Amino acid sequence: MNSKKIVLSLLAMSVLAGCSNPETRAQANRGFDYQDAKLRTTPLLIPAGLEAPEFNSEYVIPAPTQGVIGGVTGKAVDVRPPTQVLPLVRGTEAMDSDIGSGLWFYQQRLDQPLEQELSQALAAFFKGQKAEFSQTAQGWRSDGRAIGNEQQQFSWQLVPDAVRRAVAVQVSAEGADAQLTQDRQRAEAAMLNAFSLSYQRALTKQQDLLDRSPIQLTLDQVEGRLLTDEGYDRSWKRLVTLLPKLGFDLTNRQQALGYVDVEFDGLSKGKWRDLGLPALDIPEQQYRIQLGDLGEQSSITLSDKSKVPVSADILSQLARTLGDAFQRTDLIR
Repeated sequence: MNSKKIVLSLLAMSVLAGCSNPETRAQANRGFDYQDAKLRTTPLLIPAGLEAPEFNSEYVIPAPTQGVIGGVTGKAVDVRPPTQVLPLVRGTEAMDSDIGSGLWFYQQRLDQPLEQELSQALAAFFKGQKAEFSQTAQGWRSDGRAIGNEQQQFSWQLVPDAVRRAVAVQVSAEGADAQLTQDRQRAEAAMLNAFSLSYQRALTKQQDLLDRSPIQLTLDQVEGRLLTDEGYDRSWKRLVTLLPKLGFDLTNRQQALGYVDVEFDGLSKGKWRDLGLPALDIPEQQYRIQLGDLGEQSSITLSDKSKVPVSADILSQLARTLGDAFQRTDLIR
């Protein structure tokens, strides 16, 4: 989408947002004059000389009496659909609960307990929203503005499940404004989605910082491979980012299978000096670079187009240049 279309879309959204509010969006967009309508009937005119037909009264609708009509009508009918709990964070899923809305978060990192991480994320979310909050024996208690401009109170609870290696974040709306089931569900879902979005932004920021940090790469001459001190995903991302800058043309890549087919065209001496890296003096030909998953480490092997491993000298040169490049955070901006 070009910039002109984006601007027009934003303007249209601004106009629509300015013409509506939570109260008008909750009502039907037509009038309610029908509520005052009365059924008017006139007797059937029978021409002279004819007899009136017999009428069956079995299907006559009786006039409603006071109190017969139940539920809300007219302007009191809330036409907004229920707000859905969205799994905005990778690896989350909505949970079924009678005491509030909730999301299951699954353990992704091993360096910190998930319950502790979610507690910190909740505290950061409350501070970011400038919400009053406190920690209770059951979890957290905070205020918020989930329905219109009405201030509400919410209780938050973390429910760990060791078997699933997961922790559920549950939120329950409190107060008089949340007595109606639909309003309560909408308020809880809105707050839970707001927290998920805040948490996802924090995780993205952490991942960006991690992706830009140096990666140690060493040569394993015995096994004929290079070893990184990071897992598969980070090593793959760093590898495919750096290769084009080092004179490699990526002709085919398969992340699921871990290989990249490249053609090395080389760089001039001046270009290597500009990069501040050791010049890579290897034959200009096609290669296959294979990445292996070793858990907390990754392996990198290099072979020619016939899948024959390259010589120890070529591998050593690649280790020297690529090792320096993996340490340089300025090359991945």
